[in-house]
Amino acid sequence: MQKRGGIFGVLSAAFGRKADFIPLPYVKNLHALHKCVQCEGKCATSCPEHIIIKNANSTPYLNFMIAGCVFCEQCAHACQELWGDEAPLEIVHTQQPSAIAAKVCIDPLTCLAWQKTPCMSCKDACGENAVIFSGGLYPQIDLGRCSACGLCYARCPSFSITIKGTLT
Repeated sequence: MQKRGGIFGVLSAAFGRKADFIPLPYVKNLHALHKCVQCEGKCATSCPEHIIIKNANSTPYLNFMIAGCVFCEQCAHACQELWGDEAPLEIVHTQQPSAIAAKVCIDPLTCLAWQKTPCMSCKDACGENAVIFSGGLYPQIDLGRCSACGLCYARCPSFSITIKGTLT
C-alpha cells in the first residue's frame, strides 16, 4: 500500500505537527460517538489507509499525517456490523463522496506557492480539484468542492494546510 504523504508525512509526525479532532466520514453527529467508548475499534482496524486513531476516551478520529481518506466506507461497514441501525457511522450514498465535517485552509504566510516558490503538492493530491491557483501562483481551497479528505494535508511540504473539525 502506497502512502500519499511519503517523506512529508514522516517529517510532520517527527516534528510534532498536531492535528485537530477530525471526525470520521459518515458520522451522524458528535453525540452518536458516545457509543465508541464501548467499542473495540473495528473502524480503525478496517481502514486501509491506517488513518483512524482512537483518542484517550476511545473516540475515533482521522489523523492525516501520512495519508488521507479515500471514502472506501470500510469504517462505516465495520461499525454497522457491530451496532446495526444504532451505529454512529452511517453510509449516505451521493454523487460525491460524503464530505468530512471539517474545514480546510491554506496559510499564506508559510505556503511555498504564496512565497513564490513553485509548489503544487496540494493541487496534485486533490482528486476533487478543490485547490484553485488564483493568479497562477496563490492556492486557495474551493470549499464547495473540498471533501476535507486530507490528501493535501499529508502532501504539503511546508505544513501550511490546516484542517479543523466542524462537527457539532
